[in-house]
Amino acid sequence: MFWRKRQPEPVERSEEAPPPSADQAAELEAAVEGAAEILRARARYAFFVGDEDAATISATFERWASHLLVRSPPPGASREDAALPVTRDWRGLVHYVSGHARREQEWVHGSVREMREAIFAMVDALGRSSCARGQHDALLRNRLATLNGAVQSGSVDALKREALAVAATVTAIMEEQRLLADRQARELEARLHVLTEQLEQTRREGETDPLTKLANRRVFDVSLTRALAVASAVGRPLTLLMVDVDHFKQVNDEHGHPAGDKVLRAVADGLARAFPRCSDMVARYGGEEFAIVLTDAGAHEATSLAARCLDAVRALRIDVGLRVLAVTASVGVAVARPGESSAELVARADRALYNAKRGGRDRFVDASPVEDTSRAA
Repeated sequence: MFWRKRQPEPVERSEEAPPPSADQAAELEAAVEGAAEILRARARYAFFVGDEDAATISATFERWASHLLVRSPPPGASREDAALPVTRDWRGLVHYVSGHARREQEWVHGSVREMREAIFAMVDALGRSSCARGQHDALLRNRLATLNGAVQSGSVDALKREALAVAATVTAIMEEQRLLADRQARELEARLHVLTEQLEQTRREGETDPLTKLANRRVFDVSLTRALAVASAVGRPLTLLMVDVDHFKQVNDEHGHPAGDKVLRAVADGLARAFPRCSDMVARYGGEEFAIVLTDAGAHEATSLAARCLDAVRALRIDVGLRVLAVTASVGVAVARPGESSAELVARADRALYNAKRGGRDRFVDASPVEDTSRAA
C-alpha cells in the first residue's frame, strides 16, 4: 500500500517577503563565490572523457562559474533566453555537474576494465600456448607471475611495463612457435595500443594546463626542483622569471572571461616562442601568472632575458571580438643561489615581481642585487 506524504496546511504569507538581512546577503554572496570557485577548480583539472575533450569541459565549467558570479547566460542558453533577465539556474547546474561526474566515473571504470580484460587475456593466451608444447620456461613463469601481481596492484605503469616485458620474453624463448606467437602478439598489440593511447592522453592531460597547453603547476614544481639539483651538481647557473599579466582583472571585467582566456593563451604562446630552448621551461603558475625556468643563465644574462620576456608580451595584439587588445606584464627575476631550495627561489622571484608591479608595472625587477629595488626595462 502506498502512502503519500501529507501536504502541510497552507500558511498565510504576506504579499512581499521581507528583504534579507545584511548578514544573510553576505552569507549568500559567500556561498555563490564558493560554488563558483569549486566550478573553476573543476575547470582547471578537467580531463578527456569519452568524446569530450578537456578544453571543452573546462570551458563549460568556466561558463557555469561566470553564470553564478555575474549572471551571464548559462551554457546551452538560446538567444531568446539570453535576451531575458538572467536568474541563477541552480537546477541546471546540479544536473550538469552530476551528469558530468557520472560520465567521468563510467569512462574511468570502462578504461580500467578494458585494460584488465586485455591483460588477463594475454596471461591466459600465453599460458595456454606454453602448456600446449609443455614449455614452462622458468623465466616465462616468473614474468607471468610478476604480470599477475601488477594486474592485482592496479598500477598503470606496472601493467604497461610488465606487459612489454612478457612480450619480449616470449619472443626470446619461444622462437619455434613464432607463427602462433606473432598472430597472438598482433591481436594483443592492437588492444594494448588503444589502451596505451588512452592512458598516455590522460597522462598528458594531467601534466598540461588545459587552457594554455603549457606545463601546469605540478610539473613546474617537480621540474624546478630537478633543475636546481642538476645546476648545483654541475656548477651551472639557473634563472627563474615570474611573469604576471598587468591589469588582467580589468580585461575580464570589461571584455568577459572568454576574452581573458584569449589573452592568457596569447601570452602563453608568446612566451613559449620567446624561450624555445628544450632546456628551458615555460609553465602556467596559476591564474594570470607564468613561470619560466632558464638553465645556464646567470646574472649577466638575467636582465636581457627579462627584457626579452617583456618585449614578447608587448608585441602581442589580441583580437577579442569588438577590440584588439595590447597587454603588458610585470616580471620578477631571481638567479639561483648555492644551496637555495626551489621554495626559496620562487619566494625571491615573487617578491621581485611584487616590486615590479608596485613600481608601475610593464617592467622587471632583479631580486639579486637588492630585492626591494625596481629597475625599469
